[in-house]
Amino acid sequence: MDHARIVFGLVALAAALALPYYAGPFWTGLATQMLIFGLLALSVDLLLGHAGLFSLTHASFFAVSAYTVAILQVRYGVSTALAAPAGICAGTLLALVFGLAVRTRGVYFILITIAFGFVVWGVAHRWSSFTGGDNGVTNVPFPALGGLAVTSHTQYYYLVLAAVVACGLGYRVLIRSPFGLGLRGIKASESRMRSLGFRTGLHLYAAFVLSGALASFAGVLYVYYNKFVNPVAASFPISVEAALMAIIGGTGTIIGPFIGSGIVLGLRNWVSSFFELHLAVMGAVFIAAVLWAPDGLVGLAGRLRARMERAKEAGRP
Repeated sequence: MDHARIVFGLVALAAALALPYYAGPFWTGLATQMLIFGLLALSVDLLLGHAGLFSLTHASFFAVSAYTVAILQVRYGVSTALAAPAGICAGTLLALVFGLAVRTRGVYFILITIAFGFVVWGVAHRWSSFTGGDNGVTNVPFPALGGLAVTSHTQYYYLVLAAVVACGLGYRVLIRSPFGLGLRGIKASESRMRSLGFRTGLHLYAAFVLSGALASFAGVLYVYYNKFVNPVAASFPISVEAALMAIIGGTGTIIGPFIGSGIVLGLRNWVSSFFELHLAVMGAVFIAAVLWAPDGLVGLAGRLRARMERAKEAGRP
């Protein structure tokens, strides 16, 4: 199984590296968005898939980091070497505050995260003298570090791909560490983990902050690709879409959020080209995923593979 996963990963990486050579600029740009929003969905899944917490405020960290980079570079001429880390730090600091939501559970946690998200969206929308209001902050340059500078969307695609691969490898180490195992134990039975001596509240708080930092990194990648940021980046639908991507692809996995990102963004671009009510189609996809593939496409593929193996075993004499 591990050998098959390694082969699949290498094939997928080779296809991703060759994409700009056999696909046009549109598909390369769409793939870049899928990687960025897949990273955002992965940050949501750290809580949803491993800790059992359904957060709907991750667009806040995503947008705050994007605004920080845009304002520093466009208005104050700060270099990428300082603006990008500042964006990640700003989103992470916000996660340190919003992480207090882990004191609640269930529907109360969901409602508090929704309220936090609307606070950030309201600030971005109403404080127009600082955020630019609906017009946002425009003309964000491509990232540059010393003599190295990105000059095209193709080059930026490779930068995003490298960043996502690095984050995926780091995420794999995290979820397989004692910390990640502790998160899954809390998801299974928080009371039992507490009885074993775990400080579950602190554990979940740390996971929330790490999740916010990952979402902030996605926001930095987003603003350099999009060239501008406005209150839409902090809106409630972005948080919902990120959670939807993780659920459709498969929670508790690394590849699942990226599969979900590809499906959601691919459908949105395809359906919206000929059908005005494309959000209704997205709702139908979500309902179908919950009803017939609650573990996402990765979980569905695993169940089908297990069923085939059982059938093969049953057919043996």
